[in-house]
Parts: sequence; structure tokens; C-alpha cells
Amino acid sequence: MNTRRWLVTAAICLALFAALALYKTLQIKSMIEFAESFPEPSETVETATARELSLQTRASTLGQVVAPQTINLRNELEGRITRVNFTSGSQVDKGQLLLQLDVAEELARLEAAEARLKLAKVDLDRVRKLRKNRTVSEERLDQAEAQYDIAHADIAALQATIDKKTLRAPFAARTGLHTFEVGQLIATNTLITTLVGTNQYRWVDFTLPLGKAQASEGTRVIVSRTNGERFEGEIVAMDSVMSANSRNRRYRARVDTEALTHNSAVNVSVTTGATTNAIVIPATAVRRDGLGDYVYVLEKEPDAADNAYRAKRRQITLMPELQSSMALQQAAEPQVAISKGLKTGDKIATKGSFKLREGLLTYTAERKTKLAADSQH
Repeated sequence: MNTRRWLVTAAICLALFAALALYKTLQIKSMIEFAESFPEPSETVETATARELSLQTRASTLGQVVAPQTINLRNELEGRITRVNFTSGSQVDKGQLLLQLDVAEELARLEAAEARLKLAKVDLDRVRKLRKNRTVSEERLDQAEAQYDIAHADIAALQATIDKKTLRAPFAARTGLHTFEVGQLIATNTLITTLVGTNQYRWVDFTLPLGKAQASEGTRVIVSRTNGERFEGEIVAMDSVMSANSRNRRYRARVDTEALTHNSAVNVSVTTGATTNAIVIPATAVRRDGLGDYVYVLEKEPDAADNAYRAKRRQITLMPELQSSMALQQAAEPQVAISKGLKTGDKIATKGSFKLREGLLTYTAERKTKLAADSQH
């Protein structure tokens, strides 16, 4: 009797467990079907195609702009200003009077010296006539000639003093700032103004270290200002020796522009190596983590829309020595060169690639800018 009861109880428990298992299975199946009714997670990114370019290694350094004609105009003699003939920042012509110091005393002495010269000339002519008739001695003729030469030298000395007190522009230039006024007394060697010649070109002086000093005359350079404006030029001269202190060689490039300001600092990019083939991609495609640099390569999703892909992570190796190449510097958007990880024609994610992960369904959007490769070929 007891055995029969236990069997009935066991059968009821098994039936209850089976019913519960069936219910749970149907519930899970229903949840799975409900989840599968939603679309697969996906992201939309812009894309680019990896392209191969021939690039040259370049060295970047700082340079200093030098005007071919520039001087700090100073006075040799002290004196009181009687005329200021230029304004701050104005353009002056060659030989134009800039500053006149008081020369009233020198002019008076010059008139007296000219009168003495005339008298000495008359006396010399008379003595020479008398000497022909041998009515005066040779010594008297020598004295007359000496007096004439002395009078002539006095005039030259006074004229030199007047010239030193008359400051003129040695070449066509633009002046610097000044605060001089008529009547002001200035000491010897006072800075009057800085003159910068109005040449149609500028020099840019820069140095390169021993390992990169392979540039020579005629090598093209790119000069850029802090605002991004760029100018092209070429090396026209270089020092014959390396610096004993820094082991650098100094170069001078000519840039045909007046836009660069004398003594301003600029960035200089110089070709220093042979041509190298490299894969070029937009800088926005490169991601970084603890394992290094990588990109997401987009592989076509079969039996899907034309713009549907799968994101695949791909480790890459950058070539920073080519980053200053002219082809990359002149690109419409920042570009990077890589040596490993990609091949020509690979489609990669650019803007929006930070949203991707391995195997994620990815859709492509139209790019708004061109690759550097497109602009170079």
C-alpha cells in the first residue's frame, strides 16, 4: 500500500516538473523569437580607400626670416635735431633725408674754408707764374701748393662732418617706429630706426643636424607660418662647415614673397631622403589602444545591401618619418603613411570609426572630402 502511494506521488512530481520545464522552454523560445524580431545592431561611418603613394622623407625645423637688406640706422655724432623727414612705418626712397642734426656751425666753417681755398688757389696760380720766370724759389711754390691742399682738406673734413649729421636712407626701405622730435638732443650711437628693404623676396635661415644635412643648393623647401599659410622656396646657400657646438649645418633658402616679416620664426620642411612607396590613409581612420595603432577594415557583407559591411580590426605600423612629406603636407585633410597592415584598395572606416567593434555590421556614408591620393594623381 505504501509503495503504491510513493509511486503515485513520484509520478505526480515528474508530471509537475515536466509541465514546468515545458512552460519555461516555451517562454524562452518566445523571448528568443521576440529578440530576433529586432534588427541587428549596426553603425554608419565614412570610408576611404587605402592608396599607394611615392613619398620623400623630409626634415622639419624652425627657421628665421631675414630681409636681404636691413640695418639699424644710428648716428655717429651727437647733436640737436633740426628736421625729422619720415614717419613711423613709412616707405622711403634711396637717398631720402631721414634725420637732420644741427650743422649751422659746420656750414659757417665750411664757408670760411671755401674762402681760404679760393685765396690759396689764387696765390698758387701767382706763384706758379712767378716760378716760370724764376722770380720765386722752389720752396715758395711748395708752400703755396701745401696751403692749397690744406684748404681743400679742411673743406672735405667739414663736408664729412655735415654728412655724418645728415642721415639718409641707403636703399629703398620701410622704416620702423620712432619718437624723435625737432629740438631733441641725441647722443652718439642712438638707434634712429630700423630699415627693412622693399625686396620682392626674403631669406629663411635654418639649421639641420648632421644625420639630415644632405640638402644642397637648389633643394626645394616649404616654409609655413603659424596660421598655416605656406610658401615654397629653394636653398641658395649653406655654410661650408658644421657647427662645432651643435654639429648642425646652417642653410639659407630664398622665398619669393614679401609677406614674411623680418626676424619672424617659421616652420621649414626640407627633402632629406630618397623616394619611398607607402600606403596613405586619412588620419581620422587611425585608432590607438594599449596594443598599438589599428584601423577597421570593412569587408563586404554577402547577400546584403551594397553599403553593408563587417568591421574587422587590423593592426598597422605608421611611418612617422614620412609624415612631413610634401604630398601629405599639401593634402586637403590630415594623412598618415603606413608600412604594414594594409594593402592598396582596402576599404577602411574613417570618421565615426570610434563607434565600431570587431564584427559589427557597418553601413557606409558618402565622404565630404577627397583623399590626398586623389589630389596627387
